[in-house]
Amino acid sequence: MNYDRIWQKIITPGEKIEYQFSIGNRYLFLCWLLWLLISIGSIVVYQSPLVPSLLFLGATFFYGFYFKIANAYAFTDHRVLAHRGWLSTNLVSIDYSKITNVTVEEPFFTKIFTGTGSLTISTAGSIDGGVQLKHVAKPYQLKKILDNLMTKYQTGSAGE
Repeated sequence: MNYDRIWQKIITPGEKIEYQFSIGNRYLFLCWLLWLLISIGSIVVYQSPLVPSLLFLGATFFYGFYFKIANAYAFTDHRVLAHRGWLSTNLVSIDYSKITNVTVEEPFFTKIFTGTGSLTISTAGSIDGGVQLKHVAKPYQLKKILDNLMTKYQTGSAGE
């Protein structure tokens, strides 16, 4: 998915998006599949296709569109951006120089079934534990990308 419309409002002149991503596709598909099965099962309960159809359409909108667009993340050449929401939004921006710790979590079932995990980015003085990027695909690979960008841009080797 292309998030250029979101980033155009946020990035400064000369700043470059190095890597952008969202919630993992396998996670979204399995959530959607679960709601499809619930919709099919609810035909027996409601004995009408109206409620199951509404459940299915709602799940398709939520997992097929909303969840992807409402959770946009990017690593730029200066900072980490976490943009959440669609109609009402929340943006968190963390400069690389302010990051104190990056934690990866891959719970067993989440790792096995959805191939996703969480990346938590902490800063000095963060009371709430930092910014958590949940259900991202290949979180260890994302941590490597972030570590490389932080090293590259904090040491000043970007211009070489």
